[in-house]
Amino acid sequence: MVHALSEARRTLKPGGWLIDLRPTKRDRRIELDMPGGCVYIGEVDASATSPERDAADAALGDAIAAKQLRARHSALFEIVIDCDSADDLRDYAKGFRRSRLPAFILPRIEELTAHADDFLIRIRREMTIALYRRL
Repeated sequence: MVHALSEARRTLKPGGWLIDLRPTKRDRRIELDMPGGCVYIGEVDASATSPERDAADAALGDAIAAKQLRARHSALFEIVIDCDSADDLRDYAKGFRRSRLPAFILPRIEELTAHADDFLIRIRREMTIALYRRL
């Protein structure tokens, strides 16, 4: 992420725009949506990615302090991923590079859905998008 930012600063023309789109530091929240309501199950552990995110924040801060970039706009939004089964969630988690699905999540979902036909496993991921202008 930090390398991509330095390349963007190097290649952007003065007045050019940089769009920074990435997950926030909040862990992905896992919920079970059932006819009776929504049940919080737990969160994906993304603590292994914190140093990378901190380094990216520091690099952006340095570029702003050095007057290379100026922040123009930022916003938070959420990406929602729905899984139809514990197996779908297991497959989704196989795509994690450094995050991990806590061991209790899948058994808990399987326990709660053993006799249920109508449910969704919902994963909520908070994202940030920011717009910067090259000075």
